[in-house]
Amino acid sequence: MLCQAAGLRSLALRALLVGGVVPGDAEVVTDALLEAELRGRPTHGLIRLPGIRERFAHRGPTAVTVVGDGGPWLHLDGGDGLGYVAAQRATDEARDRARKHGLALVGVRRTTHAGMLGYYTAQLAEAGLVALMFADCVAMVAPYGATSAVLGTNPVSIAFPHEPFPVLIDMGTSGATFGDVLVALQQGKMLPEGVACDASGQPTRDPRSAREGALRAFGGHRGSALALAVQLLTGALVGADPLPRPGVDYGLWLLAINPGIFGPEEQFRQGVQAVVEAVKSARPEAGVTEVLVPGERAWRDRDRRLREGLDLPDALFHQLTRLAADTPEPLG
Repeated sequence: MLCQAAGLRSLALRALLVGGVVPGDAEVVTDALLEAELRGRPTHGLIRLPGIRERFAHRGPTAVTVVGDGGPWLHLDGGDGLGYVAAQRATDEARDRARKHGLALVGVRRTTHAGMLGYYTAQLAEAGLVALMFADCVAMVAPYGATSAVLGTNPVSIAFPHEPFPVLIDMGTSGATFGDVLVALQQGKMLPEGVACDASGQPTRDPRSAREGALRAFGGHRGSALALAVQLLTGALVGADPLPRPGVDYGLWLLAINPGIFGPEEQFRQGVQAVVEAVKSARPEAGVTEVLVPGERAWRDRDRRLREGLDLPDALFHQLTRLAADTPEPLG
């Protein structure tokens, strides 16, 4: 189903509003999900909306509150509400405080899944700031050398100001995300080799078996170590549950840096441009037509989809339509 971004936004927003989500929060969630679709990350896009609405129906509205405020640092409590709302509040606060103090560190406890972290760090990079953001979640990933889930998928995003688009690193520390599993289930596809094991610890490509077992960290012991570091930063450090239960007391950690604290901002931007040009001019390996910097493909895809529309699976489009009309799912 080819959909224009504006119409799809209206449909998704209506689905949330009909489900009782307050308008401001519904807009925050809708924009985050739609941006994931535009950048080619359907795993973090509108496929998440039905689950978000269902969880909201059980929990109801909550507020993001301040636990501690030290000027350049801020400690927030997400109230175990919509993680997208808590993450956007953290982003807005980090931007304002980094402009004032030169840098800002925001920790959030008691939040839930916040979607694609690159959505938030890109906002800060577009405001001229360097941004680092980490998040944790329920145990889905086996540590290196193990087959049972202990760590979250624990994404990492780092963004740098650059024109015409930020240099944007946005990745999970697992070989596949939970969203990858959801998409594979929806589309009846298998997972890649080596990213998951089943409940007995045996390798599997079946997404259903992976949900009952565990995902694996990317890059062996290196990815596992990075996932552990993220778990400690977003759990123990910010006062969230270090080993959170499903959908309860996840943590976020966000650092925003004004590059002007180390010297002229123009000097920083020239340095970024020099590195980008060096990467782009590197000799490509066989079969590669162009060397890309992180985020470049996503920004190009975003521009194309804004012009041409987004290709949404028919089943998901009809599900969103039913939710927007507050029509129950068909039986059978």
